[in-house]
Amino acid sequence: MEKPVYIVSGYMRSGTSMMMKALQGAGLAARYNSRKDEVLGKKYGRGDYHPNPEGFFELGRGEFDDPGFPGMFDGELIKVLHWRLKGLPVHRYRICFMTRDPKEIEVSYLKMFQRRPPFVLQRYHELVEAVVRDVKARGDSEILPVAHAEMLSDPAGVLTRLCQAGWPVTDIEKGAAQVDRSLYRSRPETLDEVRKTVPNLRTDMPDCLSS
Repeated sequence: MEKPVYIVSGYMRSGTSMMMKALQGAGLAARYNSRKDEVLGKKYGRGDYHPNPEGFFELGRGEFDDPGFPGMFDGELIKVLHWRLKGLPVHRYRICFMTRDPKEIEVSYLKMFQRRPPFVLQRYHELVEAVVRDVKARGDSEILPVAHAEMLSDPAGVLTRLCQAGWPVTDIEKGAAQVDRSLYRSRPETLDEVRKTVPNLRTDMPDCLSS
């Protein structure tokens, strides 16, 4: 029987890199796109783009187009952005889907990219529900939503839950130790101030953050 491919997914700035690092620390073998890591690292600065200097960016088009995909990642951990989940080939997948307060997502995105997020955050919760529903309807996959706030407050508890769901977590303590709470800087109460720092940000756009 084929081994599942383990996937961390979610919307941009939702804590996927944090979860990747924790799961690798907990014993999973992680694979990532080193070329994209290099390109984006140079563009944004590794310390700024995300908290993991070793990378863990989502896979690139080359990996998805490879005829060996997804079997070449059997038993391993990869990061896949949310919009690619629906088009995944038939296979066994276990998916950890990171969720986050949409206000925090916008703060983080504005600080990093100096522009509004490209997706519609006023529909964030609806979109998350649709992703979970679509994955469950596949019949070949399992999905476990994990809140960013929960991962920060109780990483050991989250990793225990993943272990109970069949993830090959072998060292919960080491995995939990990878979570750096000091990196939680994109707080919802700072949204208005952060918006003021972004050049040419349209102020006539409706607030996209009703949660």
